[in-house]
Amino acid sequence: MKRRSGRGSVSSAIIPILTALTTVVLLGSVFVYLAEHNRDNINTFWDAVWYSVVTMTTVGYGDIVPRTVLGRIAGMFVMLSGISVVSLLTATISSIFVEQRIMENQGLRQIKLKGHTIICGWNQRLDGLLQTLDAEAREKREGVVLINEMPPERMEETLSGYSNLNLKYVYGDYTKEPTLSRANLKDARAVILIPDMSMTTVPRDDKTLPAALAVKATRRDIKVYAHIIDKENLSHLRRAGVDDVIISDEHVGYLLASEIVSPGISQAVAALLNSQNGARLQRVAIPAELVGKQFSEVQDFFKSRKDSIAIGLVIEEDAMKLSDVLSSDYSAIDSFIERKFKAAGIDMLEKGGLRLNLNPPSDHVIKQKEDAIVIR
Repeated sequence: MKRRSGRGSVSSAIIPILTALTTVVLLGSVFVYLAEHNRDNINTFWDAVWYSVVTMTTVGYGDIVPRTVLGRIAGMFVMLSGISVVSLLTATISSIFVEQRIMENQGLRQIKLKGHTIICGWNQRLDGLLQTLDAEAREKREGVVLINEMPPERMEETLSGYSNLNLKYVYGDYTKEPTLSRANLKDARAVILIPDMSMTTVPRDDKTLPAALAVKATRRDIKVYAHIIDKENLSHLRRAGVDDVIISDEHVGYLLASEIVSPGISQAVAALLNSQNGARLQRVAIPAELVGKQFSEVQDFFKSRKDSIAIGLVIEEDAMKLSDVLSSDYSAIDSFIERKFKAAGIDMLEKGGLRLNLNPPSDHVIKQKEDAIVIR
């Protein structure tokens, strides 16, 4: 059975009751006026309307009362009919608010946030992701919408656990455009795709690529970031237009080796990645007066003014992805073109996007739109 929207429920339920309410007021006012207009207390039709409204709402000021038998009969009609209709109106409004609250708790309501982040999928690492977003949102109420197929009662604790986030929940399959539409994808800032275990016991990547395609089909310009377990899915996500991909356990080998060759490195990395620690990595805008200056001056500025250490630079360039060149059905001609790019040493999947310059030379000249990567 198709569920009515909240606005449709209000219209279909309230309008007939308001019509009945208006009818009772008008009929009661007409009868009272015809019976009482020659009396001193009801001189105009609007006096009769005032009497009807005051009577049917049980206020009963007593400033206007019918004196004739017909007037009192009309008053009884207004009392009995009005009380019933007003009670029905009150009950209907209350039920609509209750229904909307239930729909929101079940993740079935349309999201109206703007500039929010959408997180598609659920696994045990979701809490760590939300903790970081919560820590970075201390100065503003950050909107975050979670889309997954977890039971709504399981999501209640998550929704209430982060004081700095305006968390909302949408229940459904995030590979489907109607579900993404309920999360208000058209007004979202970014989308994060994580391995999902809503319906399984282990996280899986099988919904990540369809979700990326569904998101980009709706909004080509939106930033999409993905976390995957299987590295073989990387090229497919790049073709789908995903802006950046994080691969599980990609750096485990380096961290383990560093315990032997450079003890303390893995602990330092862990500390920088921990949102609960005082020191953490951040991307910070470089003041306009430092554009055209050397990187050493940027380091001095952040150390002296912000008590932070600038360790690199990042700039966001317009990305030219292979999907911009090849057709959507990936034909034999597309495959041939891709092979030719690779044979020529041109990787069209890596052009554009974020460009990181870690530990640049001290005399590097700062460009427009370049931001600093700092430890603060």
